[in-house]
Amino acid sequence: MNVNIPIAQPVIPPFATWETEADQLGLQGEHRRLYKLLRDFHGFTRQQCITLRDQGYMTLSDLVDWEYKDVRSLLENLSNRPTTRGGQQFGDRRIKQLQALAWFVTDRDSRGLTYDLDLYQAELSTYIKFAKIDSQIGKDGTVDKPEKFKYADWIKWEESVYIYLNSIITKAGVPLSYVIKKELDEDTVWENLDRKVQQIHTARLEGLIFKLDSERVMELLKELCLRTEAEPQVW
Repeated sequence: MNVNIPIAQPVIPPFATWETEADQLGLQGEHRRLYKLLRDFHGFTRQQCITLRDQGYMTLSDLVDWEYKDVRSLLENLSNRPTTRGGQQFGDRRIKQLQALAWFVTDRDSRGLTYDLDLYQAELSTYIKFAKIDSQIGKDGTVDKPEKFKYADWIKWEESVYIYLNSIITKAGVPLSYVIKKELDEDTVWENLDRKVQQIHTARLEGLIFKLDSERVMELLKELCLRTEAEPQVW
């Protein structure tokens, strides 16, 4: 007697919540990538993610250059705003997570590196600390300004100027020495470079910011070379 035994069908798990929501919102590509990170990894609520999108933060690139204090300011304002006016609660932990993410993508962008989210997720607590520490560091270093140019010590003087500029962080978060950066050796391995060096050699040498930074460097050189043997070469 033949008995037909039903063959068990494979159980197909339902889509994760974030995927269903992303589909409903029509998110693709980089929009979907950020939504997944916030919703699935950080545990942001659907409405928190939508509120951030309403504020213009739709992709990881949108977080670049979003300053530490400004992240907290916006999210605290949204938390204090009534829902009828677009308000949405963001707790302290959510604020710190977004500050860390903004710091991470800004740092990677300034060094010409991709947004390695596996690295970010594995070291989240570290990036929360980095973001806080970086926010507490002043924009100008403590290195003394170089002495006036002296022909007899011009090599040492040139190095002192570079070190001084290297200690000054521009509004773009890059050492001012990028304006007069030194060329890298041909056999340089990018991944082995210091973070500052990566930033210096990734900074754009065009546009308004570069123009203003170049003028700043030129004014310094004029000041240091005024009434010295180097004055005709600077003017």
